[in-house]
Amino acid sequence: MSPYPSPSFDFQTALSRLPELPGVYRMYGDKGTLLYVGKAKILKNRVRSYFQNPSGMAPKVQALMQQVVRFDYIVTDSEIEALILEYNLIKQYRPKYNILLKDDKKFPWIGLSAEKYPRLFITRDPSGRGRFFGPFVNSGNMYKTLQLIRKHFPLRQRRKPLFKHRPCMNYSIGACSGPCQELVTEADYAEVVKQVELFLKGKADDLLHRLEHEMQRASEHLNFELAAKLRDRHLAVQDVVAQQKMYYPDATVNQDVVAAVADERRCAVIVLNIRRGKLIGSRPHEIMLTHHTTLTEAYQAFLSQYYQDEDAEDLPEEIILQFPVEDEALFQEWLSHKRGKKVTLTHPKKGVKKELLLMGEKNALETLDQAQGQEVRNYRNDPARALIELQDALGLPEFPGRMECYDISHFQGSQTVASMVVFTHGRPDNKAYRRFKIECAEGEPNDFASMHEVITRRFSRAQQGEPGWEAPDLVIIDGGKGQLSSAWEALQALGLGDQAMISLAKKFEEVFLPGESRPILLPRDSGALFVLQQIRDEAHRFAITYHRTLRAKKATRSTLDDIPGIGEKRRTQLLQHFGSLEKIKAASLGELQVAPGLNITLAQKVYEALHDTP
Repeated sequence: MSPYPSPSFDFQTALSRLPELPGVYRMYGDKGTLLYVGKAKILKNRVRSYFQNPSGMAPKVQALMQQVVRFDYIVTDSEIEALILEYNLIKQYRPKYNILLKDDKKFPWIGLSAEKYPRLFITRDPSGRGRFFGPFVNSGNMYKTLQLIRKHFPLRQRRKPLFKHRPCMNYSIGACSGPCQELVTEADYAEVVKQVELFLKGKADDLLHRLEHEMQRASEHLNFELAAKLRDRHLAVQDVVAQQKMYYPDATVNQDVVAAVADERRCAVIVLNIRRGKLIGSRPHEIMLTHHTTLTEAYQAFLSQYYQDEDAEDLPEEIILQFPVEDEALFQEWLSHKRGKKVTLTHPKKGVKKELLLMGEKNALETLDQAQGQEVRNYRNDPARALIELQDALGLPEFPGRMECYDISHFQGSQTVASMVVFTHGRPDNKAYRRFKIECAEGEPNDFASMHEVITRRFSRAQQGEPGWEAPDLVIIDGGKGQLSSAWEALQALGLGDQAMISLAKKFEEVFLPGESRPILLPRDSGALFVLQQIRDEAHRFAITYHRTLRAKKATRSTLDDIPGIGEKRRTQLLQHFGSLEKIKAASLGELQVAPGLNITLAQKVYEALHDTP
C-alpha cells in the first residue's frame, strides 16, 4: 500500500502488475504534472522500492513521494534503450525532481547558421537552429578565436547583402568570399565551412592535413593566389596548435576529463577535452542542486545528459571520471555502442590523468565562484523579490521586512553566548545586532536551555516597550526541531504565540515550523532559501566571533582582576614593578605596601588574595 495513497489510483494493484523487465517509469503529481522520470533494470523491484519504508528515504525522495498521485511505465527491450528513453523524456518534459543541466545564459557560444551559405554568430542560447561550439568561459578568448577565423576563413558575415549588384567591403579585404554575388561556388564555400568546423571542434591536425591537400591541388592548377591564402591559413592554425600544451608524447591519445565541485545550492562541472595528446579546451556546465540532490547524483546525471548530446565522432576513447557511476558497465556499453568503438572509463589515483582531474576540479571551482558572485550580486540588487518568495513559501502573515536570527556558541559548555542578527528589507542591519552571555547553561552544553533563555530575555524587553527591541516580522532559529521547540516554548510562556518563527537545519537545509513534524524543503535555487542562508551564516559568524573574544579575555585574565580595588591601571603598575604575577606572589607584605599604586589596605588585600589567607 502506498504511504501516500490517492483516492483515484489503486497503488496496490498497480504495484502488483509491474513486470520484471527493463524500462522507464514516470511519477505524476496533481493535475497530471510529470514529477520524475527514472530508468530501471527491473521495473518491479525499482518502482516498489519507492513505496517501502518512506521514513528511511532520502529527503529528495520523501519530498517527491508526498506529491505522487499515480505512476506508469514503458517497457523496453534492453537497459540501453531504457537509458536513451529516460534521457529523451527528461529533455522533453524537464520534470521537477529530475536533475537538469541549468539553461543559463552566462557563457557565450559560437554558432554556424543553418543556411545555404552559413555565417558565424555569437549567442548565449545554443538551442536554436544551426551548429554551436562552446561554451567559452573566457569571452576574450572567444573573440580572439572569432577574429582569427574571420581573418583567414572567408565566410559570409552579413545577414543580408549590403548592395544588390556588387559585393561589400568585406569581399574587397578578403574577409568574405562573396556568396551573395555568386563569386564562390557552393562546393568551395562548403569546404571553408568544413574547415571552420574542424577548427572549432579542436581537430587541428585533421584541418592541417586538409589544408595541405588543398594547397597541393591549388599549386597543381597553377592557382598560386589561392595557394598563398591557404598557406597563410595553415600557418595561423599551426600557431594555435603550438600554443596548446602537450600532456602525452603519444599524439593519438583522446580523452575527456570530467570534474565537479558543489556548494549547498549548485554543482559546477568542467569537461576538459584532450585530443591527440593536447588540451584543446574546457566546457563549463552548471546544475542546480534542487531538493537536496548530492554532488555524486548530479555528477552521474550530468554524464548521461552530456554524452547523449555529443556527436558520435566527438566521443573519445577514454573518459576520466572523478566519481564512480551507477550502472557503470551499462554506461560504458552504451558509449561504446554510440561511438562504434570501445570507450574506457577510468578513475585515476596518480600520474598525468590524476593531475588532469585536479586541474578540472580547480576550473570547476572557479566556475562555481563566478556563479556564487553573480547570485550575490543579483540578490543585493533586488532582495525584495527573495523576501516576497519567502513570504509565499512559508505562508507568513506579514512581509518579512525585519528578520532576526539566533545562534548559540560555546566550547564544551563554557563561555556560552548567543547572537541576534537583524536583516532589514533583506540587508544586514549591523547597528541592531545584539549578543548575550548565557547564564543558565554555564558548565555543561545545553543549547535548548540557552535558546529558551535568550528568546525569553529578548522578547521580555519587547513586552516592556524598550526602544530598539520591537518584535520582528520573522524569527529564525539556527538549528532543528529541538532548538525551535525551546524557542517556541519561551514565546508561549510570554503569551506571544502569534509571533512568526521558523528554524533552519543546516544538514539538509530543512525549514521547520512550530508544531509541524514535516519540514518545508525550499528549492535549492530559490531566492527564499538564499536569504535564509545569508542571515543564518551571519548569525553563526557573529556568535563565533563573540565567543572567541570572551575566550581570549579569559585566557589573558589574571588573579589580580578578581581583587576589589585593583583595576587595569594598578594591575599594570604591579606587573611592571615586579615583572610577573609569580614575583608578585613571592613578594612579602612589606614589599607590596611600598609598591607603586598600593596603600597599606590594598597591599593587605593583594597579599591575602594571592596566598589564600582569610
